[in-house]
Amino acid sequence: MTDEEIRDGFRHAMRRLATTIALITAGRDDSCTGMAATAVMSVTADPPTLLIAVNRSASIHPVLSASERFCVNLLADRHQDLVGIFSGKKKGLERFETGGWTPGADGVLVLDDALASMMCRVTQTLDVTTHTLFIGEVEKVVNHDQISPLVWVDGSFANAAR
Repeated sequence: MTDEEIRDGFRHAMRRLATTIALITAGRDDSCTGMAATAVMSVTADPPTLLIAVNRSASIHPVLSASERFCVNLLADRHQDLVGIFSGKKKGLERFETGGWTPGADGVLVLDDALASMMCRVTQTLDVTTHTLFIGEVEKVVNHDQISPLVWVDGSFANAAR
């Protein structure tokens, strides 16, 4: 296979990897920012640790690098409108005009009715081509009882309610 065939095949294969959409938030006060993401994964449960992949050209990247704190807010199907907002329809603080947001203990904004919100402290970073992998130890978790995750698969929204 050529390099181009491998890249195209990889992109096509990754469209089949269904995942809950998350809003990653970072910063505090006037520097609050966020992005929609599917590149989120659990690393280990002891200690609880997450990994997020952030493109270095994303507006959240310098804020996250400086603050070393972030929150992963897992979205429910009722949050579909937030995905577009956090994917570029709005910028900076305007992104937080929709939805209920509360500052956590470290000032990072938390989505009040997320399926789950995990506040993290960055413990390691690794640059991989265009992205930085931020590895964060989870310092606080808020879970909600209603489970109706907003899933991204094959380039569109899906619902995985049980």
